[in-house]
Amino acid sequence: MGETDRRFTLFSESEGTVSLLGRSARKSRKRFGGVLQRYFLLDIGWSSITDRMPVLEQVMLVASFWEIIEDWDRVRHADYLLEMAVNLFPQPGPKPRAFEALYSGIRSLALGEPPGAVVARTEAAMLSTAGWGPNLGGCKVCGTNQAGTFRFIVPEGVLACPGCPGISGAPLSLGAVKTWRALQSSSPSVLGRIRLAEPILSELREVIRKYVEHCIGRPLRSLGSR
Repeated sequence: MGETDRRFTLFSESEGTVSLLGRSARKSRKRFGGVLQRYFLLDIGWSSITDRMPVLEQVMLVASFWEIIEDWDRVRHADYLLEMAVNLFPQPGPKPRAFEALYSGIRSLALGEPPGAVVARTEAAMLSTAGWGPNLGGCKVCGTNQAGTFRFIVPEGVLACPGCPGISGAPLSLGAVKTWRALQSSSPSVLGRIRLAEPILSELREVIRKYVEHCIGRPLRSLGSR
């Protein structure tokens, strides 16, 4: 890589996470029209050479979600969605469902929807798509699915009810459990119509994020440490 080159990491519908070399991208913004920024939807083309980083050849702006930068909280949550997508789907290959969930989340943030609700919906969708969707059918010991309050055991991705022995977990009301079930079983087009009441969202916010970080194997930086 030359001094004027840049490496870009993008999340694509056709290839998932892809790192590309942008030649002379530091030297001139005109090289790629100044569109190699976060919160842009792009149509890109690249060339591949064996044992070398693929080279970005062409870029066309499809849509801008630049409204996100008007609010710092939206910026933080948008960056979190990007970071989560790259880390949950590191393997090459088509990722149409993950891309759709990410696109829907970024677009919702640009439209001014509450960041916490947008992120919770997107987290649940991406976990399910990645095969990490937790087992929310009921208590792992007795099988009941109607307890007033459950415990969510992060390392196992399962529920336990208060009456059954087991390791401690984060408390989740039945309403929060039912909401998470709905989020992870719905398509991105339906997710946008699911409304999250603030008490439910408060319960889910930290629990889902801890589970995402457990699945990835490390904390994510975009929203800061808790």
